[in-house]
Amino acid sequence: MSTYGIDLGTTYSCVARLDANGNPEVVRNNEDNSNTLASVVFFENENNVVVGQAAKENIETDGDRVVQFVKREIGKATNRTYTFDGKTYTPVEISALILARLKNIVESQGGTIDNVVITVPAYFGLEERSATKQAGELAGLNVLSLINEPTAAALSYCARQFQEDRTILVYDLGGGTFDVTVVKMSMTPNDQGGDVQKIAVLATGGDDRLGGKDWDDKLFNYILQACCDENGLTADDIEVETRQDIRSKVEEAKRKLSQKEVTKVRIDVNGSRTEVVITRKDFERLTADKVAQTMNFVDSTLAKVPDVQIDTVLLVGGSTYMPMIKKAVEEKFPGKVQQHDPDQAVAKGAAIYASMLGLAIEGDAGGGADAQADGAPTEDKRAELAAKFSVEDQTPRSFGPGVIDTKGTKNKYILENFIKIGEKMPAVATKTYYPIEDNQERVRLRAFENMSTEDALIPSVDEDGNPQATDPAHAVKLLGELIVNLPPNTPKTTKIEVTFKVDASGVHVEAVNTATGDKFETFLRTASDVDIEKSAVHQLRISSD
Repeated sequence: MSTYGIDLGTTYSCVARLDANGNPEVVRNNEDNSNTLASVVFFENENNVVVGQAAKENIETDGDRVVQFVKREIGKATNRTYTFDGKTYTPVEISALILARLKNIVESQGGTIDNVVITVPAYFGLEERSATKQAGELAGLNVLSLINEPTAAALSYCARQFQEDRTILVYDLGGGTFDVTVVKMSMTPNDQGGDVQKIAVLATGGDDRLGGKDWDDKLFNYILQACCDENGLTADDIEVETRQDIRSKVEEAKRKLSQKEVTKVRIDVNGSRTEVVITRKDFERLTADKVAQTMNFVDSTLAKVPDVQIDTVLLVGGSTYMPMIKKAVEEKFPGKVQQHDPDQAVAKGAAIYASMLGLAIEGDAGGGADAQADGAPTEDKRAELAAKFSVEDQTPRSFGPGVIDTKGTKNKYILENFIKIGEKMPAVATKTYYPIEDNQERVRLRAFENMSTEDALIPSVDEDGNPQATDPAHAVKLLGELIVNLPPNTPKTTKIEVTFKVDASGVHVEAVNTATGDKFETFLRTASDVDIEKSAVHQLRISSD
């Protein structure tokens, strides 16, 4: 079988696989003469949808028919949609178009994609992860799993150069997301008496709405204001076409400033040519707050592991090409910074992980070397790879049910965190609960995620019984619910065992009536796909008293 890794990026995406020798390689996008694909979709008309650089080139002339930065919207509660030619698209469907184009790039070169691993920001919650997986499936891909982007980058780094025990900080600044992750790389013995390079995530932090786009926006506003000042206009006087022209030249200007001290941008404003001169110092001054924001995340992530000494810092993501980034990180970690394959490391790491998972699946199915596609590594090579690495990631959120606490305050509704943020994945936890009353016909088990490390949260509850996040830092989110039907005459002392299992792809919830052995389970998808009952009754309670 052919397995691939896909870095589904905010601004650019990339697909990679292992070559015949087991080394990761990016599948080149020959049409755009690039190793990456612009994550941009242009809806030219109802019969033609364009993805990639050709779509990006239409931002200036047909910006209202172009969608970009959709990764920032996928799985979000805003439920943003895009309508073209009478058809409405969700962020999942837009993302699927990008993934389908990557699939087509492989197939146009004679390859086939049987299985994939797609990368996600470490800070993505369940809804964002589930939506990403849905996009892959909608694109016709068999998604083996998801892997956090910094973890994939660390895996790619490990594969390239052998290291003794080391602690690595991955600074991953992409086009729309930022992750900082502390990874422990160590040699551990395996069952066969050999050594395995174990990659264990120790701490992670970041923001899935912070990335290179924010630097672009600052530069856009700077150029826009310069055009206004030069022509005696206000921002409201600048036509849409002119704004699109500025937007189309921002990324090029940013790239030039990574190589040069000064660059010029020429813009037509109401028929008059305006030349804006931008210095690297100006750009660094404009965006100093964004650089500081990333370094604050570095500090807060390191605070989670105060006794850890960082040996190496990896700069990953296209936005780390900006000199200001390398300078800021080197000031904090002098002599430890490496810029590791910024545009391709994540996809390559995902390809390694996909091959490891694919080999395990083939082994379970009885597949062999004859199942390998032309040009793919042999089974022996893949077995060697699988035996060489071990990946241990962390839960991105805390997870647990909403239940009634009858102790103390009467019928106090709380969220119990079965599995807390930062636990090793897959994470499993089980706890026993009880019906609220005798003869209860069913139990409605609601599952939540949040950003708290506390054992329990006490949220406010709306008229439908839905917890409301009173503290934005906790980011409480209802994921879905599991209905547990109870037989007649069930006493309120009946034990209901509830189990949560969290892995990179989602949350599995199971409830067992210990009196009858009846089992109810669900693999939670995005909340928008789950029919949430509005009634506030039929809860579970903590105590049997």
